[in-house]
Amino acid sequence: MKKLSTRDLTLAALFVAVTAVLSQVVIPMPLVPFNLGVLAIFLCGGMLRKGIAFLSILCYLLLGAVGVPVFAQFSGGPAVLFGMTGGYLMAYPVMAWLVSFLIQVWAGNSYWKRVGAMAAALLPCYLFGTAWFAVYLHRSFAQAAKAACIPFIPFDLAKALLGAYVTLAIQKRLGGKVTA
Repeated sequence: MKKLSTRDLTLAALFVAVTAVLSQVVIPMPLVPFNLGVLAIFLCGGMLRKGIAFLSILCYLLLGAVGVPVFAQFSGGPAVLFGMTGGYLMAYPVMAWLVSFLIQVWAGNSYWKRVGAMAAALLPCYLFGTAWFAVYLHRSFAQAAKAACIPFIPFDLAKALLGAYVTLAIQKRLGGKVTA
């Protein structure tokens, strides 16, 4: 892995903050709140190298785990991270890494391929998060998917459309470079 520079660390910290802020944009739902945390993950993965993106979102989770209210609805602490939606949160670093990786090796500056990369990164989130949700609530995987995954697919795909657009627009302004 490339040595981390001050610039890398600053950008990683910036995306911790972006994730914390976007996670507060919440529409309450019965079991799982709708928020813009996934959009933040797409932006992070779309702008940073894969290792930096992973570490940035891991730091976000660690801040939340120690009680800083960075999760949806200004919540924090291990009870949230290990609660019924914790599996989705724990998939975030993998999602950020995967978005970055797929953009680097496949999507490049293609809008639709970036959308595809971001949509593909939803798979580990949905699989791990839904499995966690099912175990936590003693439900079948299908019941958990119906309650906590399927209703979010259209919104998450819309976030992928927006995330691809925003990351391409920012990178165009920066001369086509990944920022870190």
